[in-house]
Amino acid sequence: MTEPKKPLSKQERARKIKQIYRDMEAQKRALGLQAPAIKRGPVFYFVVLMVLLMVGGALVQAAGKGGGKKMRDGKIVQAEQSVAALAEALGRYKFHCGVYPTAEEGLEALVLKHSRHDGWVGPYISSPNFTPTLLPDPWKRHYVYEPTNEPPVVLSLGPDGVRGTADDIAPDPALFAKPFRDTTWTNDWVSFHRRGYYVVPSKNAKEKAQ
Repeated sequence: MTEPKKPLSKQERARKIKQIYRDMEAQKRALGLQAPAIKRGPVFYFVVLMVLLMVGGALVQAAGKGGGKKMRDGKIVQAEQSVAALAEALGRYKFHCGVYPTAEEGLEALVLKHSRHDGWVGPYISSPNFTPTLLPDPWKRHYVYEPTNEPPVVLSLGPDGVRGTADDIAPDPALFAKPFRDTTWTNDWVSFHRRGYYVVPSKNAKEKAQ
């Protein structure tokens, strides 16, 4: 009759378990089932740091390019708002006077303090120091005005300064008729020189929404 085996002590059991795990890891490495461990020494952390610096530099460069584009687009937005204001001011001029300013009168007719037309209640656009001079567009050029069509032609030549190119900036034609579609603005109408409204705001002039 065989004698029963003595139970293993805790220390012996722990040694056997460790040996089993070591044998399993050795078999995995022999079969190619385990990737070699990466030693996280100074070289490892240096590579990680360089990658982070490269990614950060790319993000800063992209942000810089985006900021420059925003500044350029700011002038375009300003010109769009300006031609829209001119179109609506011309519509109000026609509402009061029955006609648009002539080619000889030009857009400057909107900033004059008097007019030969009956029904005139201007100025319709303010000017710096209340002088009869219309501010230029954001590229320091005069707006184009041709009252030969219905509605008239009003536009900024845009960044390139050449008419007929894709960057010409013109208002929505519906803005010329807006004062006729909704006449509630006539209830408390005051001329624009009392409103402080500038077509193209400058650093010394505040644009006040109507």
